[in-house]
Amino acid sequence: MRLRSFLLVLIIALSASGTASASGFTILELGARGAGMCGAFVALADDGSALFYNPAGIAFQKGMRVEMDGFLVKGFFHFTPTVTPRGTIVPKDGYNGNVAPKFQILNNLYISKDITPKWTVGFGAYAPFGLGDNWTNFKDSDPVATKFVGRFAGTRGRLENVWFQPTLAYRLTDNSSVAVGPAIVYTHLMLEQSLLNPLDDAIIFGKALAPLLLPDQDPALAGPSLARLLPEGRSRFAGIAFSPGVSAGYLYKHAASKTNFGAMYRSAVVYHVKGKASFAFTDNYPLKAFIGAKTIPNLFPAQDIKASFSTPNTYVVGIANSAFWKSTFTFDFLYQDYKRFKEIPLNFSKTVNTATPPELRFKFNFKNTYFIRTGLEKHLSEKTIVRGGYYFDKSGVPDASVGPFFPDSSKNCFTGGFSRQMGNKEFSVFYQGAAVRNRTTDVPENAKVFTNGEYRSFIHLLGFGVRIHIGGIDIDPNK
Repeated sequence: MRLRSFLLVLIIALSASGTASASGFTILELGARGAGMCGAFVALADDGSALFYNPAGIAFQKGMRVEMDGFLVKGFFHFTPTVTPRGTIVPKDGYNGNVAPKFQILNNLYISKDITPKWTVGFGAYAPFGLGDNWTNFKDSDPVATKFVGRFAGTRGRLENVWFQPTLAYRLTDNSSVAVGPAIVYTHLMLEQSLLNPLDDAIIFGKALAPLLLPDQDPALAGPSLARLLPEGRSRFAGIAFSPGVSAGYLYKHAASKTNFGAMYRSAVVYHVKGKASFAFTDNYPLKAFIGAKTIPNLFPAQDIKASFSTPNTYVVGIANSAFWKSTFTFDFLYQDYKRFKEIPLNFSKTVNTATPPELRFKFNFKNTYFIRTGLEKHLSEKTIVRGGYYFDKSGVPDASVGPFFPDSSKNCFTGGFSRQMGNKEFSVFYQGAAVRNRTTDVPENAKVFTNGEYRSFIHLLGFGVRIHIGGIDIDPNK
């Protein structure tokens, strides 16, 4: 019962994935020791988080090992628009994109056990992708002038992505190993945005109403005026999917030079999401008495939806060396083909006598991206280890897609951390600061949704972890 309860709590915690700190919606900090070296861990991979960084690493780990890691995220996201509708009241420091929750937490679990001198099995539950942003700093009943100006492009986005990965690792030789981990991947997607924008989709309704309300006027001219008299709405699309994925790794240790080489691959995953769409509208609007209170809501019924999208392939190569100054230096190069994330098409189920179209597409058109990561680990004593690192993240989000869902830019990230070994346990912590480059966009097609402007962000991460070598012996008896 305790194990069952623990796994239930783990799944809930994993599902509460926070704002991703890396490009797009990638999450890199899924192990306190590796994150303390800025994720430059593919050629080291000497703890349970190897199941995420490089699964071949568990082949060198003796006995049964359990590791639990987590981190807290506190992000500061600000947007100052360059153009707004007349009368808009913009907060002094711009709009705040992290209204709630105040802090976000993400946990992961790794277990491994050698079953023969050659074979090791493992299981990892971790979230390599995630997104959580919230620009809903208003109530629907608030005056229009005080609402978030970019709400018609998005108000909330959430992506929860969890890999449940059994893994099998094999020692090819005394100093090399391979591993493969087929996975079941759970995802939950939620997108919210306002609708009936008086500068965009509401004009279609205005033109349709013009012959009824203003029969002597040209619908093309009357439509934009009527559009401003319609209610403002909010749409919410949410659903889940289970899809297959796979992770694989290779690790080679050259003992004479104290140098390791590592490589890892995590597959792209295509998700076929099934869920619900719901809509709500402001109650008081000028045309309500003319068209009836239920006319607009009846055109947007709650209904089943289907959607699909893809997360990218991940390729990593790295090197680690521990021949100098009783320290270990690591370097990784990570590449992701985010070009796969082009759009999210939504298919509606109620399209007869309604205003919901057969399909609505959220277009993103991401570019491929890369990360350069470096790390350092040094033993101050047999039981105390300190770490540090730096990585550069090249943003894959084009200007046209920068907005409420992805207020993204290239980043310079710095980390520091330490571990303390206590018998068969090791406790680790790390801190990371992600300095996001300011980004100003000016895209003509985004003018109607007012997402052009300056985006400023900074992200803090505080991580923690514990690993246990079950059997009551030192955590690393082979060192």
